[in-house]
Amino acid sequence: MFNRYFENLSIHKIAYISASIAGTAVFIFAILIINQEYLRYGEEKIRIEQNFEESIIKKDILLKIQKEHKQKVMRYIVGIGGVALFLFFTIFMLLRVVSFLIEHELNLFIHKLRGASKDYTKINQNDFNFTELKAIIGNANELIGTIQTKHKELIEVNSTLEQKVKDKTMELQNLVLAQDKFIKKSIHEVNTPLSIILTNIDLLKMKNISNQNIINIESGSKIIHNIFNDLSYMVKKDRIDYPKEIIDFTKFLKGRIEFFDEVANASGMVFITNMDSNLKISFNEVKLQRIIDNNISNAIKYSFPDSAIFIKLLKDNDKIVFSVKTNSEQIQDVTQIFSSFYRESDTKGGFGIGLNIVKDICDENSVKIILDSKEDETTFEYQFIKA
Repeated sequence: MFNRYFENLSIHKIAYISASIAGTAVFIFAILIINQEYLRYGEEKIRIEQNFEESIIKKDILLKIQKEHKQKVMRYIVGIGGVALFLFFTIFMLLRVVSFLIEHELNLFIHKLRGASKDYTKINQNDFNFTELKAIIGNANELIGTIQTKHKELIEVNSTLEQKVKDKTMELQNLVLAQDKFIKKSIHEVNTPLSIILTNIDLLKMKNISNQNIINIESGSKIIHNIFNDLSYMVKKDRIDYPKEIIDFTKFLKGRIEFFDEVANASGMVFITNMDSNLKISFNEVKLQRIIDNNISNAIKYSFPDSAIFIKLLKDNDKIVFSVKTNSEQIQDVTQIFSSFYRESDTKGGFGIGLNIVKDICDENSVKIILDSKEDETTFEYQFIKA
């Protein structure tokens, strides 16, 4: 409970308090002496009154001791007051000198400590006079030495760490470049035979040569072609500018449905469409194709066998709504379905990059996505801004 009385103490306050205590002590001592003199005077007065009868001598004696009493009290007051003032100012000046010396050495210590914190130089104890402060400086120098050693060690660690980070960064950059080169080369190597296969299938169709084997080959080739287009887009998207143009969404969507028609038929599926005519948007054709192709490809991949795929393209005020509905298993984690490399089922194949590409394109072009998945039915809906 006494701690609060000693909070925020300074050397100046201590000097004033000490001098005040000394002055108070002298003042109390003076009161005690004067009080003792009054007691002595009272006793002397009583004794005279008891030993002398009423007479002129008795009055003279009383007047005499009263006069002596007043003189003594005055001498006590003057003497003790002088001593009190002398002690007060003497103590105050001594404490002031001491406080000045302490303040000077503390300020000097703080100044040197600030310098030591910057360049880690030790403080010279010979610059100080107080033994206690020299002991503090000795401990401070030990701490400065420890900090200096740790600082050197940290600099060494940082220098080696920086080089290690540079080396690892270079390794990662080389690895990314190697992977990029591999993907580009792979895409090029796949594109050539794939184009040959699709071209020869078209030639066979032109000669009215068609059977289930050819249909299956065409279906597989178009699935590979869609994956190829996804990989090609991923490699080029940060290097190529994809400008927007006015696209007849209805006509473009019909073309993509026609492209995937043989793929759906090979799995016993059919497209059921509902489209408004002459719907136009301002979009990039390559990016629009990635949205449409990935949704139709996934619909074929995940729909139940021999089921219908419902595709709609309708005008809704200032929006154009494109949706693909399938009869399929419920999506277990709708929050992850658009994540890169995420797949609901490992048995369906693919890399899990298609819907991630779709999400990135939609975010870039302010296309709102609505996903509704429940038991045996899933709908992907995309709301485009009408041109």
